[in-house]
Amino acid sequence: MSMKIHQLCAFLTTSEQGSIRAAARTLHLSQAALTKAIKELEQDLGVPLVLRTARGVQLTAFGQQLRVRAHLIVSEMRRAEDDIAQMKGAGAGSVSAAITPTAALSVLPQAYRAFRRQMPGARVSFIEGFPGVAMPRLRDGSLDFVVAVVVPEHLAPEFDHIELYESRSVIVGRADHPLQHCTRLAELSDAEWLLNPSPESSTQALLDYYAERGFAVPARVIECPSFVIAHGLLRGSNALAAMPESLLAHPWVGDGLTVLPIVDPLPAVSVRVVTRRDSPLTPAATLLLDCLRHAAQTR
Repeated sequence: MSMKIHQLCAFLTTSEQGSIRAAARTLHLSQAALTKAIKELEQDLGVPLVLRTARGVQLTAFGQQLRVRAHLIVSEMRRAEDDIAQMKGAGAGSVSAAITPTAALSVLPQAYRAFRRQMPGARVSFIEGFPGVAMPRLRDGSLDFVVAVVVPEHLAPEFDHIELYESRSVIVGRADHPLQHCTRLAELSDAEWLLNPSPESSTQALLDYYAERGFAVPARVIECPSFVIAHGLLRGSNALAAMPESLLAHPWVGDGLTVLPIVDPLPAVSVRVVTRRDSPLTPAATLLLDCLRHAAQTR
């Protein structure tokens, strides 16, 4: 068996695009060349990986299993190429990271400016750093690191983490919210809550807080791993959310929202950098992380 990198790229792109035609267009290949690469990979492995259907392609059980490993293989190949290019003095490279909104609006701009001064030619990719979306992509190698609000005890052992900074958590709702004068968490059990469903997130810690104190755990939950959607719902509905206090310092974030005067001590918000333990960072990712840490120390 001798899997080749171009075969894995063809397979992964096909699984992501959902069709041979779209995958071929993405990779700038003919459909015949793409199909040949996948067929060769199936022959090398001795199993079917892709099934063609009227709606496109579907992965077999073998294909679904391979996809997990293939992502890691291709990502590690990219990182190896970046390492060598950097040693040759190319000054390029790439970094892909997930950044939580609270860090994106505070430390990222300063960090990114410092990063660009040293690596103007690097390829950069960012997504929102909500754990439910970001952690699976960190696990499969699609991301170099994640900056997110996480509870360290809930992270899987395959991940390393360092604290970037800490913030106080507050409960927020729209400016004229009917519960705006409530002072105890127990009074908010029946409210509708915007929560991130990921077990690593700080909102899971809030639910644990309710349970540990014998309060009725909120049952009306909107799962929402998107800051823009959450912000719109907070301003335009009766939903509540736990939010880092530092995030509200930005005028457009706090506009139209009110902080409920809750006297119960709320869990601290820990903004952390999470990396895969078995994969060293590329030079570009290392530099961006250093810039983020410096920005956090000087903010």
